[in-house]
Amino acid sequence: MLRSLLVPLDGTRFSEYALPLAEGVAQATGAALHLAHVHVPQPPTDLVGVTPFQYEGMNLDAYEDDDRDRERDYMAALATRLSEATPGPVDTALLEGEVPSALSHYAKEVGADAAILSTHSRTGPRRAWMGSVAEGLIRSGDLPVLVIHADEGAEIGGPLNIRRILVPLDGSELSESILTTAVELVRACDARLTLLQVLSTGHPDPGGMIPTNPEQWAHALQEGEVYLEALAGRLRRRRIRVDTMVMAHSDAGQAIREVAQEDGADLIAMATHGYTGIRRVLFGSVAEDVLRHSHVPMLIQRPN
Repeated sequence: MLRSLLVPLDGTRFSEYALPLAEGVAQATGAALHLAHVHVPQPPTDLVGVTPFQYEGMNLDAYEDDDRDRERDYMAALATRLSEATPGPVDTALLEGEVPSALSHYAKEVGADAAILSTHSRTGPRRAWMGSVAEGLIRSGDLPVLVIHADEGAEIGGPLNIRRILVPLDGSELSESILTTAVELVRACDARLTLLQVLSTGHPDPGGMIPTNPEQWAHALQEGEVYLEALAGRLRRRRIRVDTMVMAHSDAGQAIREVAQEDGADLIAMATHGYTGIRRVLFGSVAEDVLRHSHVPMLIQRPN
């Protein structure tokens, strides 16, 4: 059950784009919201470029204390607003230390069932603070992470309601592990589930080679339909509303994004290994591609 949600905030409007999603999930589940900010020491901006002699007489500890007070006031104001809109409790925490690590420890402390945050779809030196935090939380353990891409030109509106969830699967137990959390959201939000399998024409599937003729493709598509219908049948017996779709596409990530748009998905749910470089498997790279390029909020999890 989703009873405890971690919401990392960095003090900027950009991070607050996650609040409508957090508010919507909290309203549907009754979960507690834990707003967390990691204090990162920042020297006064007017001291940049001046000589050490000009620091004399300035109490930098007092400056940091004032900075922490401002951060606490900021978090308290957000908590007050959210408390009026959500049924569960809302609390705040000002943390210290390295950001992803501090948040991971705090998530365990409060028994968080998921984290909700906003991120840029950027890589390398352009990647924003919250983008690196999302990646750090995903890699640090099996905590499900709900990610929304911030549209910095848009207003921050009311709660986001989840009505349709798209779950891409590759036939592996790893990919199916996301269903546990996805089904919890489906039940809480009275949503509908779409199970999708993309047979990539550009890469081998997890079970073997790329089909080379129409008969093999027809057989592969039929196997995919049988696989998804078996999963869907088990879910329907649990009174979950489920649709299935199998398709062939040269780019699995692009196919998932297109289906999400056509299906009107409010959320894409995927599991990933969370590896980098040579250890990253095909499905992990697809999850990363969707995370960075889709504008649909995403539930992503790295299972143990």
